[in-house]
Amino acid sequence: MDIDIQLMRGRIPEPLPIPATGAGTAGAWVEFRGVVRGEENGLPIAALEYEAYEEMAVREMRRIVEDLGRECPCLAVRVRHRLGVVPVGEAALSVGVAGRHRNEAFALLTKFMDRLKRDVPIWKPRALALANPLGGVRPPSAPGVEQVLARVRAGCRPFEAERVALRDAAGRVLREVVCAPEDQPPFDRSAVDGFAVRLDDPADEFSIVDDIRAGDWRPRRLQPGTAVRIATGGALPCNGLQVVVKEEVQLAGARVRLLRRDSSRNIRSRGEEARAGQVLIEPGTVLWPGSLALLASLGQVQPLVTRRPRVLHVATGDEIVPPEQAPQQGQIRDSNSTLVRAFLGSFDVEPAQLRVADDRAQAKAAMGDRPQAVDLLLVSGGASVGEHDFTGVLLEESGFRIDFRRTNTRPGKPLIFATREDGALAFGLPGNPLAHFVCLNLFVRAALEKLAGLPERNFFSTAVLAAEVRSDGDSRETLWPARVKQAGGCAEATPLPWCSSADLTALAAANALLHLPAACQLLSAGAEVAFASTSPPA
Repeated sequence: MDIDIQLMRGRIPEPLPIPATGAGTAGAWVEFRGVVRGEENGLPIAALEYEAYEEMAVREMRRIVEDLGRECPCLAVRVRHRLGVVPVGEAALSVGVAGRHRNEAFALLTKFMDRLKRDVPIWKPRALALANPLGGVRPPSAPGVEQVLARVRAGCRPFEAERVALRDAAGRVLREVVCAPEDQPPFDRSAVDGFAVRLDDPADEFSIVDDIRAGDWRPRRLQPGTAVRIATGGALPCNGLQVVVKEEVQLAGARVRLLRRDSSRNIRSRGEEARAGQVLIEPGTVLWPGSLALLASLGQVQPLVTRRPRVLHVATGDEIVPPEQAPQQGQIRDSNSTLVRAFLGSFDVEPAQLRVADDRAQAKAAMGDRPQAVDLLLVSGGASVGEHDFTGVLLEESGFRIDFRRTNTRPGKPLIFATREDGALAFGLPGNPLAHFVCLNLFVRAALEKLAGLPERNFFSTAVLAAEVRSDGDSRETLWPARVKQAGGCAEATPLPWCSSADLTALAAANALLHLPAACQLLSAGAEVAFASTSPPA
């Protein structure tokens, strides 16, 4: 298939030139053009601005087309996506597909459009409003929860995989298919301690001719009137047998008499658990004790897993002191470092941690070259707009390109997200600890899961409120600490009190965040509400 993908700054040709696919081979040319409408989020606009990680975006689009081409074989695909400011009425995207039949062309185009929005790092950082009588345009809109999650995920490239010993694989993400190398179990074996006799032998008294323990392999053909003593897990000596449990027999020297005999064979048959070649563990599985035990039983002692990220956490602030130190007037104990370390520990990640002063030069000197050697840089504090808030500059000096500097959420408005060409990520986390908790459990969690190679998932489920929530109608989306439990077959959420983004008191009981829409004022008890779990990953 002939694939041509271009990101461009000027107008997209209209229409796209139809590729020469060979005389008489193309029966259809299907073209889609995405045109900027005159409104965005219900407000009139003059233009939309598009940005992209250009090399990654082209690579991902090509990968998607190649994947889809295997199920929807077509002849050629042309993709043109415009970057920069695109005025209302002009095309931001044009996709053309040449196919032998229209069904294949339409199918590939439809599936490509579905995956483009989800998987390709192209986004709209702002909408330009219509000019007003006083001049100027509407300021760029800040992304809400779902937009932040999408942009964070778009900036992540899954880490490379490595083979590790089973003892080092706990909590890691599997990156290969694991199949049964042979039938499981590989032979017929006894499910109980007892005596094996022929199914077609009606006798009730037998001579004991052998004693088979687990691990023994002594095949033999049993004759009528003979039995074999066998332990649980022992390999049966031949086919056509039944094992009678030892509690149902009477022993007399080398003979055994059956006191009761029913139709139960008490045999674990070869292949009853899995057949050779059957898929037992899919890629993307987090390896916990059960899956590790299965790998061990299959002899898979060097699984292919995602490598662990290298993380540096920098806590800023002249006012913070270590938790073990008594704070002086105007000082507070550093809780964010403990919060970050515990959160990352749930992903089996041990970060390097620093405390630095509220001074850019001093902070830069203290960090040295460390940011260049990490996959993820977390900076606590300094993400707002005060004169001592230098996190954005610090990240740019470390080679990061800032994606956004604020969100339309609370707590967590002054959140910075940035990426670097080598694939490293950085978050400038708001200094208040409740905002820290929110940003870690949603946005940093989304990045860690994507980096680990886990499939993207919807963080939010639905619960019923056990008590009403009264909010103040703030224009931002609110993430409210809550306690969620299962009650009567459904999730029940109890909102917890908090008074500001600096309030830690709710976190001792919180295991979830309620997602309240912008301008929410009241949700009554019994109402449905979206929530995201903050429990460690399963």
